[in-house]
Amino acid sequence: MDVIELLHNRLATTVMLFFLFVGLWGLFEYARGGALGGNVAGALIIGQVLVVIQVGFGVVLLALGTAPADSTHYLYGLTAVAIMPFLWTYTRDRAPRQGLLIYSLVALFIFGLAIRGMTTGGVS
Repeated sequence: MDVIELLHNRLATTVMLFFLFVGLWGLFEYARGGALGGNVAGALIIGQVLVVIQVGFGVVLLALGTAPADSTHYLYGLTAVAIMPFLWTYTRDRAPRQGLLIYSLVALFIFGLAIRGMTTGGVS
């Protein structure tokens, strides 16, 4: 269980920094007149995979009897998993430039969710 806890904690930091970087990168590309392309979209897919793995580790910890100190921790994790698929359905028919801005802002939102998840995740 200690290894799963360690992986869950370290991956939380990775997710937080990854989405901060992708969000800022997307905003930089938007400011330069760019549109949503393969590089940023690929990074967002990688980030989504990281979030799903992170939630998987959390589910394993919960199954092993380790619960977070605050139950809102679950809300942050579920929101982080659900927001990208929802966003894809919302932006798939929009202009790629508009999509870049929306995805970049949502990446920064997930960065915030990761921070909040880390602050509410202390083991009870």
